[in-house]
Amino acid sequence: MSGLAFARAPSPALPIRFLSTALAWGIVAGLWLAWHGDAVVLSRWTPATLVLVHMLTLGLLGNGMLGSLVQFLPVAAGSPLPCARCVPWLHGAFNVGLMALLATLAWQLRALAWPAGGLLGVSLVMFATLALVAVARGNGERVVRDGIGLALIALVATTFLGLVLLAARTGWRVPAPPGLVDLHAVFGTLGWILGLLAAVSSITLPMLQGTHAVSPVASRIWQASLLATLGIVAAAQVRLLPDAAWRVAAWPFAVFGIAAFVLQARAPHRRNPTLRRFWQAGCTALLAASVTAMWSGTSLLLVSTLVLGVGLPLLMVGMALEITAFLTWIALRQRVPRGIRVPGVGSLFEEADKRRAFAVHVIAGALLMMVTLAPVLTRTAGFAVALAYAVSLHGQRRCWRQATTWQRDDG
Repeated sequence: MSGLAFARAPSPALPIRFLSTALAWGIVAGLWLAWHGDAVVLSRWTPATLVLVHMLTLGLLGNGMLGSLVQFLPVAAGSPLPCARCVPWLHGAFNVGLMALLATLAWQLRALAWPAGGLLGVSLVMFATLALVAVARGNGERVVRDGIGLALIALVATTFLGLVLLAARTGWRVPAPPGLVDLHAVFGTLGWILGLLAAVSSITLPMLQGTHAVSPVASRIWQASLLATLGIVAAAQVRLLPDAAWRVAAWPFAVFGIAAFVLQARAPHRRNPTLRRFWQAGCTALLAASVTAMWSGTSLLLVSTLVLGVGLPLLMVGMALEITAFLTWIALRQRVPRGIRVPGVGSLFEEADKRRAFAVHVIAGALLMMVTLAPVLTRTAGFAVALAYAVSLHGQRRCWRQATTWQRDDG
């Protein structure tokens, strides 16, 4: 931890707010799936399906990614986020806008389309702008900051495309061009989520899992290849390339998963075994999604489930639980008088709580994959997903409570 700038860390309550909200949205997504049952898996265009997808991408993954950046930028990338006092307001605007968007999609409440688009658009673009300023001013590794910057630009592009689609769906403009939905999805999952995961994991894999450092050359090749992939997919959607060219979007998931496995296998100092298991399970799902997408372009439901329902959430949840221990430790360091020794990071989050959360998430993920073959299991899978995130949130809050109770017990 000596290479981390903890003196620059924001108030730990800021990132924990996002991470707790992310897990809470996971519970809501599971309950939504249980409520609507197999109606969610009948078509990608049903209101119930659209709501679930945005609960996962914005509510769960979106809050998780934004919260991680609030902590990661100043501490590990040497890029303090300007106007940190705006972060709670951005968190509130983002999640209120998300609730308005879900109501618009679920019940066609056209009156909520404008506030939904306004709150989501302003909060995401403002956050991306502040983060890009931080990246430009930072003194951390240039390749890491560039990777984060590219992901943030993809976030802005995803937001713009989403606003266009929302306007088209609610009748505020002409119907969206064909392929715009897929382009919106690819920019969001590949450019924003996977791009940010790759940039951040180049620091967190060595720090939290004891792997070798990622080569800057390899990171540059990844960034250039990811940009090229996004360009190919965009060209395919506007008919400049054959429709089959969109399958190239599958390879980054495979490369990311294989790279994580190789780094873990060659790790000189293996740490945090439960986090390693979260990542192994998540990367396995991403690899399966990549193979399925390349071999069978018709298995969209299975690919989407593997990526959005299993793979990416497992990576995010594992990191969120580990980050919570760091945030709790930082909060203790900030509150406990100097000269008093605080517990180590590794002792703040009970390993049994992490293992319990991992086990329930694996069961829920297996049920989600089975739903693609047996829709009758949809409600069972939904309850399992809600339980998995409830267990994770309980463990997280139990760890975070030590930031206030430990001092009182020992003071």
